[in-house]
Amino acid sequence: MKIFFKPELTRCMAELLKHIYNTSFFDTYSDALSEVIPSFDKGAFLTYFNTAHWASLELKQRMAFLAHATDKILPEEYNEKVKTILQIIDALRKRGVRDQNLEYIFLADIITEHGLNNLKTSLFAIEHITQFVSFEFAGRIFIIRYPKEMMQQMLRWASHKNENVRRYASEGCRPRLPWGLQLKQFITDPSPIIPILEILAEDPSDYVRKSVANNLNDISKDHARVVINFISKWLGKNEKTDKMLRQAARTMLKSGHPEVLSLFGNHQHIQFELNNFFISTNTLRIGDDLTFGFTLRNADSHLAAFRVEYMIHYMKANGQHSRKIFKIADKALAENEKVTFSKRHRFADLTTRKHYRGLHRLAVVINGKEEQSFDLNLN
Repeated sequence: MKIFFKPELTRCMAELLKHIYNTSFFDTYSDALSEVIPSFDKGAFLTYFNTAHWASLELKQRMAFLAHATDKILPEEYNEKVKTILQIIDALRKRGVRDQNLEYIFLADIITEHGLNNLKTSLFAIEHITQFVSFEFAGRIFIIRYPKEMMQQMLRWASHKNENVRRYASEGCRPRLPWGLQLKQFITDPSPIIPILEILAEDPSDYVRKSVANNLNDISKDHARVVINFISKWLGKNEKTDKMLRQAARTMLKSGHPEVLSLFGNHQHIQFELNNFFISTNTLRIGDDLTFGFTLRNADSHLAAFRVEYMIHYMKANGQHSRKIFKIADKALAENEKVTFSKRHRFADLTTRKHYRGLHRLAVVINGKEEQSFDLNLN
């Protein structure tokens, strides 16, 4: 599994997640191995992990270590190796291990390690293993090696009876999968993905539709027109698909793309008023909370949809500003109807953002356009 962690985003999470490999995990896993592999020496296997070296490993390293340790006790012949892995999965399920867990995702790495030259068997393995642990990371190298064959198979998997396989058909070919190897051919040309997403646009599973939204959102970063055309075709089919399409358009909506906003009824020509704006302070220290609020009135002559957001113009280390937008609400208001919003924003350092002293700015954003704004001094 080639997961490319961003250290500044995932250090704390990985530190916690590495402890999923605890005594309970090893008891369950070694019992399953004992059932499937008659020659398995549980004591010898566990000694691999009762060392200072294992204790020093981080999450990704522990997964790689487990893949290697497991591979050593599996049959050498690839077909038999796959067969044994599937038997291990069955044994784990009997012991109460649920599908789509994180702990056993290292099993997919073994397929990537040995199966690149045996596509037929690997496709069989991927279809069955991804029902137990997602193959979205490990499978990307197969798409790079066999783009035509893999995308043909993904198209077939999009109609699979198992929702985890259908989800993989979308998630596995996301161009910009977080922590995963980028599929640069689809960043350049996403057209092979679209037929798969067409099949899955009205999938009955929320889990699958969320993946479709994420895939489309990836595509929108490089090919906005492709996603706009997709939304235009499917919008209004049913409520669940509409929700998925809004999620798919989230990056374009946050950027204030007028055409996309209009597709969802958030027209920039709608008349409105902002009143009663209040802000708790204009001077803050790093770590402080800012409270602000305002009243929005629909000043148009008909029911209107409003996408209500706020934007912080953050001071960067180089003295420039970077913008970050935050959603408040999607709200439909009748003529002259009012609604009051109150928000709290914390200016505390996070793993994803460091604050710098200086002039910041807070702006209310209505249907993609910056409206009333206030300067903030962060000391």
